[in-house]
Amino acid sequence: MLPRKNRLLATKDFEAINRTGSFFSFGEVFLKVKRNNSEETRIGFSIGIKFSPKAVERNRLKRQLREIFRKYIKKIEKGLDIMVSLKKGGKKEFSINELERDVLAVLKKAKLI
Repeated sequence: MLPRKNRLLATKDFEAINRTGSFFSFGEVFLKVKRNNSEETRIGFSIGIKFSPKAVERNRLKRQLREIFRKYIKKIEKGLDIMVSLKKGGKKEFSINELERDVLAVLKKAKLI
Protein backbone atom coordinates (compact mmCIF):
# COMPACT_ATOMS: atom_id res chain seq x y z
CA MET A 1 0.00 0.00 0.00
CA LEU A 2 1.16 3.54 -0.72
CA PRO A 3 2.33 5.51 2.32
CA ARG A 4 -0.21 8.08 3.52
CA LYS A 5 2.06 11.00 2.56
CA ASN A 6 2.00 9.77 -1.08
CA ARG A 7 -1.77 9.51 -1.42
CA LEU A 8 -3.91 12.07 -3.19
CA LEU A 9 -7.28 12.05 -1.44
CA ALA A 10 -9.00 15.45 -1.52
CA THR A 11 -11.63 16.12 -4.17
CA LYS A 12 -10.34 19.68 -4.64
CA ASP A 13 -6.89 18.27 -5.53
CA PHE A 14 -8.38 15.93 -8.13
CA GLU A 15 -10.37 18.83 -9.61
CA ALA A 16 -7.26 21.04 -9.78
CA ILE A 17 -5.28 18.33 -11.58
CA ASN A 18 -8.16 17.67 -13.97
CA ARG A 19 -8.46 21.39 -14.75
CA THR A 20 -4.79 22.35 -15.21
CA GLY A 21 -2.72 19.15 -15.31
CA SER A 22 -0.64 17.92 -18.24
CA PHE A 23 -1.99 14.83 -19.99
CA PHE A 24 0.06 11.74 -20.93
CA SER A 25 -1.11 8.32 -22.11
CA PHE A 26 0.23 4.98 -23.23
CA GLY A 27 -1.82 1.87 -23.98
CA GLU A 28 -4.79 1.76 -21.62
CA VAL A 29 -3.29 4.02 -18.91
CA PHE A 30 -3.32 7.79 -18.79
CA LEU A 31 -1.92 10.33 -16.33
CA LYS A 32 -2.61 13.92 -15.50
CA VAL A 33 0.33 15.60 -13.78
CA LYS A 34 0.58 18.90 -11.91
CA ARG A 35 3.30 20.43 -9.72
CA ASN A 36 2.48 20.77 -6.03
CA ASN A 37 4.06 22.88 -3.30
CA SER A 38 5.48 20.02 -1.26
CA GLU A 39 8.50 17.76 -1.43
CA GLU A 40 6.40 14.62 -1.78
CA THR A 41 4.79 13.13 -4.85
CA ARG A 42 1.13 12.34 -4.31
CA ILE A 43 -0.74 9.83 -6.46
CA GLY A 44 -4.50 9.41 -6.86
CA PHE A 45 -6.49 6.87 -8.82
CA SER A 46 -9.68 7.60 -10.71
CA ILE A 47 -11.43 4.66 -12.31
CA GLY A 48 -15.04 5.56 -12.97
CA ILE A 49 -18.23 3.65 -13.44
CA LYS A 50 -17.97 4.17 -17.21
CA PHE A 51 -14.88 1.94 -17.17
CA SER A 52 -16.82 -0.88 -15.52
CA PRO A 53 -20.15 -0.87 -13.70
CA LYS A 54 -18.80 -3.53 -11.32
CA ALA A 55 -17.10 -2.07 -8.24
CA VAL A 56 -15.18 -5.32 -7.78
CA GLU A 57 -13.38 -4.85 -11.12
CA ARG A 58 -12.64 -1.15 -10.48
CA ASN A 59 -11.29 -1.81 -7.00
CA ARG A 60 -9.10 -4.72 -8.14
CA LEU A 61 -7.49 -2.50 -10.77
CA LYS A 62 -6.93 0.29 -8.23
CA ARG A 63 -5.23 -2.18 -5.87
CA GLN A 64 -2.99 -3.38 -8.71
CA LEU A 65 -2.12 0.21 -9.68
CA ARG A 66 -1.34 1.13 -6.06
CA GLU A 67 1.06 -1.80 -5.80
CA ILE A 68 2.84 -0.83 -9.02
CA PHE A 69 3.26 2.78 -7.88
CA ARG A 70 4.41 1.65 -4.42
CA LYS A 71 7.27 -0.25 -6.07
CA TYR A 72 8.40 2.75 -8.15
CA ILE A 73 7.56 5.73 -5.88
CA LYS A 74 11.23 6.29 -4.98
CA LYS A 75 12.16 6.66 -8.68
CA ILE A 76 9.39 9.13 -9.55
CA GLU A 77 10.28 12.83 -9.60
CA LYS A 78 9.40 14.68 -6.36
CA GLY A 79 6.91 17.52 -5.94
CA LEU A 80 4.12 16.32 -8.22
CA ASP A 81 0.45 15.44 -7.97
CA ILE A 82 -0.42 12.58 -10.33
CA MET A 83 -3.89 11.34 -11.22
CA VAL A 84 -3.94 7.88 -12.81
CA SER A 85 -6.87 6.59 -14.83
CA LEU A 86 -7.73 3.92 -17.38
CA LYS A 87 -9.39 4.44 -20.76
CA LYS A 88 -13.15 4.10 -20.78
CA GLY A 89 -14.45 1.25 -22.87
CA GLY A 90 -11.00 -0.34 -23.01
CA LYS A 91 -9.98 -3.78 -21.84
CA LYS A 92 -11.62 -4.92 -18.62
CA GLU A 93 -9.08 -7.62 -17.78
CA PHE A 94 -5.40 -6.82 -17.32
CA SER A 95 -2.56 -8.99 -16.21
CA ILE A 96 -0.39 -7.26 -13.64
CA ASN A 97 2.54 -7.44 -16.09
CA GLU A 98 0.62 -5.65 -18.85
CA LEU A 99 -0.53 -2.97 -16.44
CA GLU A 100 2.98 -2.48 -15.04
CA ARG A 101 4.44 -2.22 -18.55
CA ASP A 102 1.91 0.45 -19.55
CA VAL A 103 2.43 2.41 -16.30
CA LEU A 104 6.22 2.43 -16.72
CA ALA A 105 5.89 3.45 -20.37
CA VAL A 106 3.61 6.38 -19.57
CA LEU A 107 5.91 7.49 -16.70
CA LYS A 108 8.89 7.44 -19.07
CA LYS A 109 6.90 9.28 -21.75
CA ALA A 110 6.05 11.98 -19.19
CA LYS A 111 9.73 12.06 -18.12
CA LEU A 112 8.83 11.33 -14.51
CA ILE A 113 11.25 8.38 -14.19
